[in-house]
Amino acid sequence: MLNNKLKYLWIILTLSLILVLLTIFIAAMIIKIGPSNFIDKCLELLESKRETWVILVAGSKGWYNYRHQADVAHAYQILLNNGLRTDHIIVMMTDDVAYDIENPFPGQLFNSPTGSNVHQGLRVDYNGEDVNSDNFLHVLTGNKIAMQNIGSGRVIESKERDNIFVNFVGHGSSGILAFPKDYLYADELNITLNSMYKSGKFHRMLLYVEACKAGSLFDGILSESSNIFAVTAAGPRESSWSIYCSGDDDNETSIICLGDEFSVTWIEDQDNVKIGVFYPGQVNEFFETRTVLNHFNHVRNLVKLSNVMPYGDFNVGQDKLSSYIGKPSGVFSTNFNHYNTQSSTKNNNTNEKEKNLKNSTKLYQLSKNRIGVNNTMNKRKQYSENNKIMKNIMDQIFDAILQGVIKRWPGFIGNINELKKLPRNLPLNVFPCYRRNLDLINENCFSLPKVNYLFYE
Repeated sequence: MLNNKLKYLWIILTLSLILVLLTIFIAAMIIKIGPSNFIDKCLELLESKRETWVILVAGSKGWYNYRHQADVAHAYQILLNNGLRTDHIIVMMTDDVAYDIENPFPGQLFNSPTGSNVHQGLRVDYNGEDVNSDNFLHVLTGNKIAMQNIGSGRVIESKERDNIFVNFVGHGSSGILAFPKDYLYADELNITLNSMYKSGKFHRMLLYVEACKAGSLFDGILSESSNIFAVTAAGPRESSWSIYCSGDDDNETSIICLGDEFSVTWIEDQDNVKIGVFYPGQVNEFFETRTVLNHFNHVRNLVKLSNVMPYGDFNVGQDKLSSYIGKPSGVFSTNFNHYNTQSSTKNNNTNEKEKNLKNSTKLYQLSKNRIGVNNTMNKRKQYSENNKIMKNIMDQIFDAILQGVIKRWPGFIGNINELKKLPRNLPLNVFPCYRRNLDLINENCFSLPKVNYLFYE
């Protein structure tokens, strides 16, 4: 009995001594580096235990959507340079542009007129027919079973302590993101994000979405207490814009764009740090202090053609940006040299500096030369004509639908002007009806995701 008491006493004294020594150590550290710095060090230690998972998606296909795949390929290079693990980055893109017959540089993609090949070393997990909304949601939610025997089969395997970065680049419209053959609706995305949050599948999540009307996916929908923050290239009712466009500005059939303004701006912002905008000694301090909201404000000020918008939980905005996209090591690559995005303008209002740049680069010169090839020109003219024909067909179909509704419900005609007034945002309860109507058109008329007119006009 006495031995047991002495044993317990010894344990208590030992633990007390450890506690005293720990207290002295903490006090000494606080005195040495200051209270705020000590807290920062503790938070940094906690952050070092977190892992970052990434999914990059180009939601379109075809030569005329070159820019989307170039944006995603460049983002991949940035994340690798910023130290993120390749086995934590999942890429979903049809990957048909690099080897398209019209590409004068087979196997290569460029995201700026003077940039390097961003397709080099790109690891694509899901391509071709595997790029669809269902697979995207399965990958995001970590559904390994659903992705068996599809592509690489890799999914986001985040834990409750980990962060997730999602970057989607493609076409969109009110309440939808377009994949090559289907749509992802805002309510589906919202249900998925809420389910992941409640299931503890991440610590915090950051989404960068490049698409027309991307804000409509989140405006009035994404919870402000969800640990999820979304940054969109455009508001709910506006387009996002492409830049670095080649060809004759007066001939839409010749235009190919290398990037999208929002995507190029945030990506080149990372490149600029590496290529000497900052002295090497300043880089670490820059990445240590820059928050998600700092980055948002910086990019928003540079993007001129649309309104970059924030949605969701602004607490995430206080996090370090490096928690989601990493930060470069002390050795910096100069592989990517870019034209300053601040001078980028809408294609039909290109300034003289950008015109000179177009004509001076190998990429644009080759693109201009190829326009003179008859079969290429004919193909592009046919593409433009097909879009005009589809516009007329679609106008007739939707007019017929409207006339059918009026015939069945005559009172509807009096409400048309009221219905034309767009709501500030799309309430979630409209999506079941919205989706059913689009599905009916897909089944009985034509495949909406394949109709480029919807996204270009």
